[in-house]
Amino acid sequence: MFIDVIIPTYQPGTYLIETLQSIQKQKIPFNNFKVTVVLNGCKEPYYSDVKKILSQFSFNYSFIYTEKKGVSNARNLGLESTSSPYILFLDDDDLLSENYLDEMLFSACGEGIVTSNVFGFKESKDVLIDDYLSFKYKFKSKNIIKYRRYLSNSCSKLIPRNVIDVNRFDLKLDKSEDALFMFEISKNIKSITSTSIEVIYYRRLRPNSASRKQVKMTQEILNGFKIMWSFTLVYFKSPLQYNFLLYLTRLLAVIKRLGLTFKSLR
Repeated sequence: MFIDVIIPTYQPGTYLIETLQSIQKQKIPFNNFKVTVVLNGCKEPYYSDVKKILSQFSFNYSFIYTEKKGVSNARNLGLESTSSPYILFLDDDDLLSENYLDEMLFSACGEGIVTSNVFGFKESKDVLIDDYLSFKYKFKSKNIIKYRRYLSNSCSKLIPRNVIDVNRFDLKLDKSEDALFMFEISKNIKSITSTSIEVIYYRRLRPNSASRKQVKMTQEILNGFKIMWSFTLVYFKSPLQYNFLLYLTRLLAVIKRLGLTFKSLR
């Protein structure tokens, strides 16, 4: 096995089937990757449903259940229970192009991460929506500041396990846990390489997504300070190992998001 695909899922529905179908269509030989689905939270009827769904597919997979709810905990369990040299996080409602795993592995390079193109969609992939991670040209760079946007979340990337090392997702955060995780492992990232533009991570856009729920402004402000404090703790724990400019941009991103949230709630 070369790639472990980790899929956290909470009260899954039909979207999970579509996600797994996109994996079944991968061009890469099935002995080169393994899928680990981590069900978290309420067990039944979801455990039985997912077990039945997985049995319909021919790729290698494992199925884990934890009663502790949360995507960060699920991803951490996935990391602990796998051993392949490369990790790919996939949300349970998103899709992969058929050449995805093959091209991601082909582009893998040492201690660098590989990022694919990203587009959003609602009802159908026939109508794609530009994402802030979409790109028009291939790139490869050691300048992580220039391409810092690709360190804002953990999906749509192939990450070497030795880059992740002992780092894990922060269980205390409900938001921006992806960005904090990527910042934490940034000290080990030597380069950022893109695939060709035809290699696509399809991000499903739906209003009730866990990452898109609106909250009260006071709670949003508290979350913002909590996130900034988390970045600060990571940076000052090993200031010589982290890029100071990257640290500042992470704080500014939180402040900018707070401003946008405030505008939307007025």
